[in-house]
Amino acid sequence: MAEDIFGIGIDLIEVSRIERAVTKRKLFLSRIYADAEVKLSDRGILRFEELAGRFAVKEAILKALKIGWRRGVKFREIIVLNEASGAPYVQLNGTVKRIADELGVRKILVSISHTKEIAVGMAIAIR
Repeated sequence: MAEDIFGIGIDLIEVSRIERAVTKRKLFLSRIYADAEVKLSDRGILRFEELAGRFAVKEAILKALKIGWRRGVKFREIIVLNEASGAPYVQLNGTVKRIADELGVRKILVSISHTKEIAVGMAIAIR
C-alpha cells in the first residue's frame, strides 16, 4: 500500500510569547505540555525555545489533520519528544489519536527549528 499525504501544517510562534505565558499563567505548562516535554538546561532554566518549537508543532499537527482545536482536542494529547539523534517525533493520545485513526493517518512526520526569538513547527500527516 502506497503512502499518501493526507495534510501538511506549519506554525510560527514568538519564543517570548511562550515565556510570558509560562511565567504569568501558573497552569500553562501543565495544560499544554506533558512532563516528558519540559526540559531544563544544565543550569535548571526552562528551555523556552524548545517549548515554543513544541507548541508550534502541536499547532501544525492539528492543521495537518485539518481539525484545528475542535472536537475536544487538548494540547497535552500531542506529545513532542526527541530521538537519541535529536530528531523530533510525536505521540498522539486521547481524542487526537482517535481522530487521526478515524482519518486513516498512520504516521506524522514533524520538523522544528528555532532562533532565540522565533520557533517554527511543521507536520505532515501520512495515510
